[in-house]
Formats: sequence, C-alpha cells, structure tokens
Amino acid sequence: MVSTRSQQPNSQDGPTEHRIDRVEYTPSHTLFTDMQVLKAMWFPSIKGSTHQEQLESFYKTQAHLYDSYRCRMLHGRKPLVQSMPASSGDVWVDLGGGTGSNLEFFGADISEFKKVVVVDLTPSLVQVARERVLTNKWANVEIVLGDATDQNLEGLPAAGSVDLLTISYALTMIPNWKDALANAKRLLKPGGHIAICDFTVTECQWPISRYFWKRLFASDHVHLNSEHRRHLRDNFPCVHTEIGYGTFPYVPRLFKCPFYVYVGRNA
Repeated sequence: MVSTRSQQPNSQDGPTEHRIDRVEYTPSHTLFTDMQVLKAMWFPSIKGSTHQEQLESFYKTQAHLYDSYRCRMLHGRKPLVQSMPASSGDVWVDLGGGTGSNLEFFGADISEFKKVVVVDLTPSLVQVARERVLTNKWANVEIVLGDATDQNLEGLPAAGSVDLLTISYALTMIPNWKDALANAKRLLKPGGHIAICDFTVTECQWPISRYFWKRLFASDHVHLNSEHRRHLRDNFPCVHTEIGYGTFPYVPRLFKCPFYVYVGRNA
C-alpha cells in the first residue's frame, strides 16, 4: 500500500480533543448468502428512468445482504475509518452512506458524536440503515433519503456546521459528482475534514488494466475516474492519502483493483 501524510489527521488548532475509538466490524456471511448477492450482481434487472429508480432496482434484492458481501471487496473502508479525524462532540455527515455500516466501526462510542447524519438515495439501503439505528438505539443518528448533490435536502445540517464529512464508495456512482463535493464543501466548517475512499485507476497500471477495470465497473454504473483525486487535492488540502489494491470474493487473487483513501481539510 502506498501512503502519504502531510500532517496528523486528528490534529486541530487549539486544545486537544478526545479522539473517538474504533472497533472491528466484520459481518458474518455464508456461501448461500454470497450466492444470492452474486446472482443479483451478475444478473441484474436494472430498470427505471431516474438514477434513484435504477439504483433501487439493482439493490432491492440484495440490500439485506449488502454488508456481509461488500465488506470483503470494499477494502478502503477500514483505512478510511482509521485515518479520518473524529473527536467527541463532532457533527458527522456520511453522504452516500448506504446501510450505515460505517457507523459500526465506532461501536458504542458512536454516542460520542454530537450528531450523525447518513444520506443515501436508495430506499432499500436506507431501510436497512434505519433498522440498524433502531436495533442499536442510536439516539444521535438520523437517516435521510435523498440526493447527495441536493443542497436543499431536508435533514441536512446547516451550512458550515459539519466537522467531518465522509463519502465511501459512492462518488463513482454519482453522475454529477462535482456537485456532491460542492455540497460537502458547503456543509463543512472552516477547518473541517472530508474523508473519501473509492475504486480508482492509477498511472501505475498498464493501460489494458485501466481499460479492463473501467469497462467492468461501468457495466454496473460505477465509473472509475482518476480526476476525483485531482479534484480533491485542488479543493481540500491533503491531510492523508493512500492507494491500495483489493481483491474480490470468489475471484482469483491475481485480479486486484486499485482503491484510494483521501482525507482533506476544508481551507
């Protein structure tokens, strides 16, 4: 894994704040549940005229199994959670947060956040997130169904009031992704942090490898784009970044796709 760091992610001007601890999160799975997910992924019936309708048609049959399979292919989530600055009393917004599984990495200490808002466009994933909140009795967590690019979305915190904003494996699925990042910048406090992880392509890959991964993911409406990282560097000064390569369940380990983690500060 390639990693660079310009300063400590949890460094802040002023008094030192209590860093919220992280825990391990590994949901259980079986061969049967994996086959259900693979069937939904390999033989999707994507319908609808809107982006939301298309996403829902893809995820509705696998939403309840999303975490048990995706945790073994979305390898950037764990380093994202470990590197993102999160202090007691913070307001955290997770755009494109899906089932809310990122919150599980904080365990009972999720209560140390002042407020957590998970936003996602897909109704079936949002339903799983709401059930998670009820099961864990997280009184400070709100789940919002809506578009990450919508600056007028009801349920979002006020502009300039967010300490931490995350987007994990969602930016590549947002057609107007620059609008999502503009909304993130609007929400963040001056000095607040953005933390993102996603699939990508790199200059270190052979051209045929870049072509293969871009074409493969595009069939599922996931669009790998190295411009994401350049745009982040231009708009959010780097605190931490790294590139890794991840495998996929039931796929030979020779086939690894690059992913990145980026933590930046809202200047």
